[in-house]
Amino acid sequence: QNWAVKTGDFFPYADCDHCYWTGYFSSRQSLKRLERVGSSFLHAATQIDSMMKLYFSWYKNEPIPRVKERVKIKSTLGKPTRVPSWNSSPFYSLEDAMGVAQHHDAVAGTAKQHVAYDYAKLISSGISDANAFVTANLRRILLSASVSGGALDDLSYCPLLNETVCEVSKQAFENDDNEAIYVFVYNALAHMRSEAISLPVYEDVTYEAYQYNSHVDSWSHVQATLVPNMNYAQVAEAARFSLYLDALEMPPLGFVIFRITKSTTNFHSLSVKNSAVTPSLYHTSREATSSHASNTVTSEPRDEANNLRPRTLVIQSPDDIIINNDIISVKFDRSTGVIQSIQNIDEGGVILEIEQRYGFYTAFSNENSREPEKEDSFNVKGDGMCLPGYINAEGDEMPWLLGSANKWQNAGAYIFRPTTPKESLHTLSPKVPGSVLVFQSNLVTEVHAEFGELGQAPWIKQISRIFHGKNYVEVEYAVGPVPIDDCVGKEVIARYSSSIKNGGKFFSDSNGRQFVGRTLGNHSVFGKDVSLDIEPVASNFYPVNTAMFIEDDEHSFSVLVDRSQAGSSLSEGSLELIIQRRLLHDDSRGVGEPLNETDIGITPCPPFGDATRLGSGVIVKGIHLLKVGKARSGARIAREHMDQVFSRPHMFVASSSKQDQIRLRQLAEIGLKSPLPQNVMIISFVGLEEDDSFLVRLGHQFDDDESVDFSFPVEIDLQDLFPNKSIHSISEKTLSGNQDLSSWEQRRLSWDKTFRERRRKGVVNKASSVVVLEPLEIRTFEIIVK
Repeated sequence: QNWAVKTGDFFPYADCDHCYWTGYFSSRQSLKRLERVGSSFLHAATQIDSMMKLYFSWYKNEPIPRVKERVKIKSTLGKPTRVPSWNSSPFYSLEDAMGVAQHHDAVAGTAKQHVAYDYAKLISSGISDANAFVTANLRRILLSASVSGGALDDLSYCPLLNETVCEVSKQAFENDDNEAIYVFVYNALAHMRSEAISLPVYEDVTYEAYQYNSHVDSWSHVQATLVPNMNYAQVAEAARFSLYLDALEMPPLGFVIFRITKSTTNFHSLSVKNSAVTPSLYHTSREATSSHASNTVTSEPRDEANNLRPRTLVIQSPDDIIINNDIISVKFDRSTGVIQSIQNIDEGGVILEIEQRYGFYTAFSNENSREPEKEDSFNVKGDGMCLPGYINAEGDEMPWLLGSANKWQNAGAYIFRPTTPKESLHTLSPKVPGSVLVFQSNLVTEVHAEFGELGQAPWIKQISRIFHGKNYVEVEYAVGPVPIDDCVGKEVIARYSSSIKNGGKFFSDSNGRQFVGRTLGNHSVFGKDVSLDIEPVASNFYPVNTAMFIEDDEHSFSVLVDRSQAGSSLSEGSLELIIQRRLLHDDSRGVGEPLNETDIGITPCPPFGDATRLGSGVIVKGIHLLKVGKARSGARIAREHMDQVFSRPHMFVASSSKQDQIRLRQLAEIGLKSPLPQNVMIISFVGLEEDDSFLVRLGHQFDDDESVDFSFPVEIDLQDLFPNKSIHSISEKTLSGNQDLSSWEQRRLSWDKTFRERRRKGVVNKASSVVVLEPLEIRTFEIIVK
């Protein structure tokens, strides 16, 4: 049998001329982020479980009871035997929730509001169960028999850091100055990293921060910066401040440990190194006190007791604020705080001018249009059901359109459709405050900006951050409530325009793996004879799971996202992403209600209620990482931080009396003894039910021709993953891990070799434990150790 070969792109989807399925790439931004958080925590929790099995002999014999232990009776040679059931894993509820969340109406954001709440509840419950299991075992490692029963009993994962909420840090210092906070930071990546981490704190005092050194069993004073939380997301329980800590040299698959107290703490009982170093405190800088003659901006003097000190910023012209960390230099508009250019000093000093804007497209609505007419047979599908009213389609898979989709297709959870096909972006003006808010320290610097329509309160707030030792700008945005007083839905856009001559070509990733080249207007979902001008805005958006970039012969510019979003390059040198959607009509693709998320909730659906939205529109927080590089390096600069964005350092926080003796050395020494190469990620490291058996999945994170350093086959010694153990056997599995690869390859359908996928060159070395990964290859192994 000869089969036709599909080449080119599979996106965008469309089922009629004005019906492009590009909206769901960004529908329900909060749920998309929660799915990413749950996946990242599951990735880390299973690693921690595996590390405990490897390091502590008592663990496999005396583990904390399974969260939802269930057993079944299995007959072995006629003798009943109790064995773990398929759902006995302590991570089963989270694994189950994450599996369900992959449904095409879950993470896609195309379910009803009540169902979306249930998805979020399942993920949150799964995180809670996994947290209970992991922290209970961490506490057993940390505490000796002589420590009182209440020590570290509040040890917990912090899932609400994006809201600047941490109940442990709040309760610890609320009424007791004799408490110390311990922060256990886990690095789930297979190589060493250094990151600034942020702990919510609630009091405006000086904090002392120390990092534990397991090699000499002592504490070293570390840099800490207190930054006020402006609470743009309007979270009622949010902490007033964030305490930034410089987590240096986090070991691969291991922990770094901090101890934090108020400044009145007496540390004489501890072995302290570098105690002469004092932590950085937070500062404000405002242009209101500037002097053009001196080319400096001086912050407002504040009371030293309140942790505020004067600082200065270098001003190159009356309109510039320049922030740099010796790796990158960022220029901001002095009157608004908006980014104007980024210079990458490490990349030969390359400078890229950037025009940053927020705005929205108005959503098409048919409610004021006349009745449809049978004038365009191209759009007639199914049995004639039509818009605008939603018709329950249970049992009928084709409740499509009668008449012209031009008149009747609404924007909705699936469909992105601006009011007019060639609608220009309605830009929001940056607010010109009396002063630009800047918080500067040696560890982190923040520049704040606000955006809104002229004469109205701003409804997009932005914080641009530059961290010590990092070559990117972190842009944190808070969007909402999106105004709908005009009864018009809105597609909210973040746009970054540059001088790059990309010729309409841009790249977005395919589920975090291969970058796919997209060309503006280069698609033919209806065939070559269909005009590309039908929906030139909506038809040119593509899914962005982790990053997108543009490049030319002088510059490269990449934007990394912390959740899936729709992205495009509609004009030369620009990248834009849909960062929030608030719509007032259904698009008749099965959801049956508008995509209008509110902060209180929704009444029951018919027949028990009328599904009325309660409260104001939600506020969504998100992060973009902006990176600038040399010519034709867009993929490389994006790849360098894709894994770091997915797997942020995981923080477990606990409090204890200063007098409690915590056994830190055992936990601090967990981890890989040798890091894996920078271009390799441990995608899975899971302890199986059988003793000393593990499922390991490794991924090469670079494609061909993306990097002169990393786009090559790489050797990995699997023995490096198992410190203190030796490998007994290695069996390579299929990607899903449920059958032997060799057996599957014998049974698989053999395609024409012309189109057969690239065959791996690296095989398990029978004489050792070394394997080879080709660029972008993923390999899965079942490994038994002894």
